[in-house]
Amino acid sequence: MGRVRILLAALAAAGLAACGEAPAPKPAAKGEGFKTAAVELREVELTTTAEAVMEAVRQSTVSAQISGRIVDLRFDVGDYVKKGEVILRIDERSATRALEASEAQVLEAQAALANARAQFERSKQLLAQKFISQAALDQAEAAYKAAQARVAALVAGAGQAATERSFATVVAPYSGVVSVRHVELGEMATPGRPLMTGFDPSTLRVVATVPQAQVAAIQALGKAPRLLVPRAAVLRRSEVTAVYVVNEQGRARLRQVRLGTAGDEASVEVLAGLKPGERVALEPVKAGMTLPGA
Repeated sequence: MGRVRILLAALAAAGLAACGEAPAPKPAAKGEGFKTAAVELREVELTTTAEAVMEAVRQSTVSAQISGRIVDLRFDVGDYVKKGEVILRIDERSATRALEASEAQVLEAQAALANARAQFERSKQLLAQKFISQAALDQAEAAYKAAQARVAALVAGAGQAATERSFATVVAPYSGVVSVRHVELGEMATPGRPLMTGFDPSTLRVVATVPQAQVAAIQALGKAPRLLVPRAAVLRRSEVTAVYVVNEQGRARLRQVRLGTAGDEASVEVLAGLKPGERVALEPVKAGMTLPGA
């Protein structure tokens, strides 16, 4: 407390020593020489402070879906990529050969299907003429249906092979910035291996961590009356936070205050040291010059 009193006394006696000999003290008329404002009790938005990080709402990692050597890398960390742009290519020769083999099998199965269909039609005619039994017709029908099923399965396999070949060209799922490149040109890509990570900078969010005990209060935050003083009136020197309180005779006296966290851009909450209606100097340095001995 002794140290605080010394600091307060030093603040009150602060003058213009750097400018030469101080002028003779002048009695201050009410409001003369500096502006004042009243300490007010008014409602403010309640807030809380917490550590937080800013992150993108959309951020993802593109991974390989086929095996192959990386033959083309078009973007690097920090580059902006538009949606649908090719970011890299994987050697597609193996996938192309697999697709060609599947298409050849489809052609073979279609030829077998045509033969089974013709055989089934002939068998129906022969049964009508009593040249074959019903069992022979059933056998021909079963062979025809089996050929149909084989064609359907091979067509699906060819479609899958075509899809896998398309995976050799990796495109951006949305517009964004590359944050991490996981591979180098010439390396081997395997299904599931990360290739590039990116994010959309147009949509960001702030994620904060707060104690569980404060959650209920945060969810119920609203407005509440708080005693406010203009921020311009606050004087900070070392460990002391103070304001110049101006009495009815216009004389300024330095008074220590304790501030809170509530307020706005122009005012700050006062927890102790002031009462509603008291007037404070908005120019504390000029107010200090009016003190005796300044």
